[in-house]
Amino acid sequence: MNRPWLQAVGRPELTSDWSLAQWQEATRQLRRLRLLARLAEAVETAGLGPAIPEPVAKLLLAERQTSRYRRRVVAWAATRIARTLQGLDAPLVLLKGSAYMAQELPIAAGRLPSDLDILVPREALPRAQAMLVADGWQEPELDEHDRRYYHEWSHEVPPMQHPMHPVELDLHHNILPPLGPVTIDMRPLLAELRTCNWPGWSVLAPVDQVLHSAAHLFFDSEPLERVRDLVDLDGLMRHFAASEADFFAALQQRAQALGLMEPLLLAGHFCSRWLDTPLDAGFRQRLQRRDFSLGVQRALFARVLAPAALDRPRPRSQRAAAAMLLWRYHLRRMPLRLLVPHLWHKLNKARVDPTPQ
Repeated sequence: MNRPWLQAVGRPELTSDWSLAQWQEATRQLRRLRLLARLAEAVETAGLGPAIPEPVAKLLLAERQTSRYRRRVVAWAATRIARTLQGLDAPLVLLKGSAYMAQELPIAAGRLPSDLDILVPREALPRAQAMLVADGWQEPELDEHDRRYYHEWSHEVPPMQHPMHPVELDLHHNILPPLGPVTIDMRPLLAELRTCNWPGWSVLAPVDQVLHSAAHLFFDSEPLERVRDLVDLDGLMRHFAASEADFFAALQQRAQALGLMEPLLLAGHFCSRWLDTPLDAGFRQRLQRRDFSLGVQRALFARVLAPAALDRPRPRSQRAAAAMLLWRYHLRRMPLRLLVPHLWHKLNKARVDPTPQ
């Protein structure tokens, strides 16, 4: 994928000879994809500031300041929540972006977090909810169907808000929905937790962080405008491969054990093709094996993940591919007998209240 502005997030030296027109395209695209602050931090770290045109430098400075403020907000909320849950007598696990920040990974710089994703074991979930509510965290009002959805069919509770914290709290008990075709036994993941730099918190093992990120992108999210998740996967694999012995062998073994080889192979394919992620020989060889189903998914995701052109409507082929992957996404959350009435309920609810949830 020949998009220099995307490559520049990991290789900021590519910006050294950009014209103002190239900077304009890059800043517009990266802001839409929530990656502009990532480029701003990368340019700053590489010491390339003096070579950047003044209008661009001011814009990148504003992006860095916004990112750093929002990261401080999330870190403060995590500190308060750790105190609230310190008597839970169960592991407190940071997920995704908050975990990257707590480990001070390179990909933590330039994030624009608006929520805090955490996980506790399933058996500790009711008590954790009660402790958070007692501390002022509030769940939204739900009808009977939505309450059943979160309590029986989802891997997380309804998103919580607090009057003192401008951040949404997403409390999980699993990394994937419990009724999908791939279910995760959390016990092996909880047995391999690692410490981090935020007191009271743990993070998943490196291989599990990569697999969670891959599963979230290719199983559990709507893929339009999700290139930033590939950038995360690229950064995670680069960092952990450099610090963990036999990382890619352990990653594939773990994926096989958890039933997550499919999203891992999709992640490896797109990261290596689009971001030049260095993979070991064994993983590259595995990616070259022919698989019809995987080939179809690669073709669909290639259309949907590709950033749309500026100031133009999305091509019909991209919209069609997105619709197919959206249906696949829903089928991976629950069986058809539950999915159809669930989607019907959402449709009727949207008709009554069209305000985005």
